Amino acid sequence: MRKIEHEMITAVYNHKDWRSANTEVRINGAHAMIFLHGNHIATLNRMDRAMEFYSGPTTQWFSRTTFSRLNALALQFTGRRPFYTKKHVPMISTAKGDREWRTSDFYSFNAV
Repeated sequence: MRKIEHEMITAVYNHKDWRSANTEVRINGAHAMIFLHGNHIATLNRMDRAMEFYSGPTTQWFSRTTFSRLNALALQFTGRRPFYTKKHVPMISTAKGDREWRTSDFYSFNAV
């Protein structure tokens, strides 16, 4: 895991605002919201223990950096890495099977 991802996870876990380079954690009540280049990519809700992941309005969000940040969060808080690319198509692995991760998509996992 990259140093920036470790620091991001530490900030989310400790429920503290944090920013480094292109990644930011903002705390708003029970929510730890994660941003990459100013775009909201994930939220951890401490009350209902849900980890929510968001894709953006364009395929530019499907970068290695975005998937790396999302998978680091997912591994820490859900115990798995659900985001990957198959034949240049962004994919998400869910309880109902793998599917394409589309623009303006949303998915929620229970946090552990």
